[in-house]
Amino acid sequence: MNTLIRNALIVNGDGETEPYAGDALIEGDRIVHLGEVPASAASGADSTVDADGLTLAPGFIDCHNHGALGGTRPGRNGIPVACENALLGGVTKRICGTDGLSPAPVAPEHRADYAALLKPLDGEIGEDWNWSTLEEFQAWHRGRSITDMGVHVGHSAVRRLVMGNAARKATEDETRQMMAVIKREAPRAIGFSTGLIYNPAVFSDERELAALIRAFNEVKPGGFFPHIRNESDAILDAMGEAINAAIEGGGAYGNEHTKVGGPRNYDKIGQVEGLLTSAADNVPSMENMYLYTAGSTTGDAIFPPEFRSGTRDEFMGHLREPSSRRKMFEWIRSGSATWENFIDFCGGLQGIQIAGIKEGVGDAFLGKRLGDVAAARGFPDLDSFEAHDAVFDFFVENDGLITIISHHGDEPTVQRLFKRPTMAICTDGLMPGPGQKPHPRSIGAFPKALRYARELGVPLKEIVYRMTAMPAAFFHIESPVLRPGADASLVLFDWERVRELNDYEDPTIPPEGIERVWVHGTLVLEGGTFHIPHPYPGRILQTVPVA
Repeated sequence: MNTLIRNALIVNGDGETEPYAGDALIEGDRIVHLGEVPASAASGADSTVDADGLTLAPGFIDCHNHGALGGTRPGRNGIPVACENALLGGVTKRICGTDGLSPAPVAPEHRADYAALLKPLDGEIGEDWNWSTLEEFQAWHRGRSITDMGVHVGHSAVRRLVMGNAARKATEDETRQMMAVIKREAPRAIGFSTGLIYNPAVFSDERELAALIRAFNEVKPGGFFPHIRNESDAILDAMGEAINAAIEGGGAYGNEHTKVGGPRNYDKIGQVEGLLTSAADNVPSMENMYLYTAGSTTGDAIFPPEFRSGTRDEFMGHLREPSSRRKMFEWIRSGSATWENFIDFCGGLQGIQIAGIKEGVGDAFLGKRLGDVAAARGFPDLDSFEAHDAVFDFFVENDGLITIISHHGDEPTVQRLFKRPTMAICTDGLMPGPGQKPHPRSIGAFPKALRYARELGVPLKEIVYRMTAMPAAFFHIESPVLRPGADASLVLFDWERVRELNDYEDPTIPPEGIERVWVHGTLVLEGGTFHIPHPYPGRILQTVPVA
């Protein structure tokens, strides 16, 4: 299939070339002519698209995504839901296995428990897992995605394989075992991720992190991608820990979903930027973010880490046990000095919005706040134990299958971070079930970033570079820069009009201004309508040798 795109404003993605008017000819999955297309070649095109001055750019790269599992299930348009969300925003490549929660490695006997842990973040696949390694997972995933997908090897997955969900530091022997697992899995991975608020990685220390980073880099150059231990009161120490581990481990540093949480911490933004600059002075560095003042994660994260250790059933047992509830309440009321206390840095129960529930159980509170749950059950004093106890009941009734939106940020901080030239974009898109209210970032992150760039004076060539070639180089994947011979994964958008239309109350409204998307030369989105290709063109992203 040959496609001629005429009258486009071409932004090639290299961050240096000024946008220019021209045409592009796609043959199969490659660009064969760019700028000027010979008449003899143009005459052989099977289809012609008149761009009418719209911007043609490489397809965007979502640097942090959670659609590797449940995201493969069909959404409302009949295509995998992770691909549906991605394509609406112009994304053609997704990086998964983030936050240390990669879909592999996993021991066969731990698959069911691990699947239950991941379900609020990654959804469920609707069938039994049949893989234990990244290679086996990628074999299962192949053919299930329209967009390309790369995966990190995750710290918590590796730790569970070696020492279960144990609430303690690793021994030297356990650390060596984890290093061996990482060396085995690294050839199939983009990088090494961790989530230091999630079990069991939360119980690791800097020594363990550095050793595991070093193990990955003994196989091939790769980045360390941490959800740091604390993004609020202890953010500076948490960033320092992660950066020091990256430097000691010898790898690159990728600061994930960069933010500053809680009003009492907004004035730390200068110090945060200083740490990011310090990291870049020592190792290759990049950051990513979504442009929202709220985050989203599994509801488990509101509970102290020690109560989340062990099996899923043991965690649910703590939620049912009155004495454990009282202890958890006391931890929550103690502040955020020793752990990432979401309820505290979001200003209490009313700062936590309910994004996902067990279907048919918590439906009445979908989109409302945890404080609304307590008030509806007769406990309007949201600082009281009784109010928190009512919330614990709500979690038990929903079998813990809760996802949350945490309202913790402010707009000036978001805009300041966005203006950083080393800031890439991510969705951090979770995969909740049907009829739920996910964070609007899943669809809106990239159109919103384009709108911000337009309104805040970030040049078009720069924002496209930060969405495409910059992260591709950092991940060591094939360059997406538009040129003859380049991959024809493309987005055509209206630079003057593109913007997000969704919000926290109506998160599934598609954006405007993303006009067409091609994946490897196949047109998959046109004017808001999906073209369902057979077979799906998505590929497994692999790193390429570093020059």
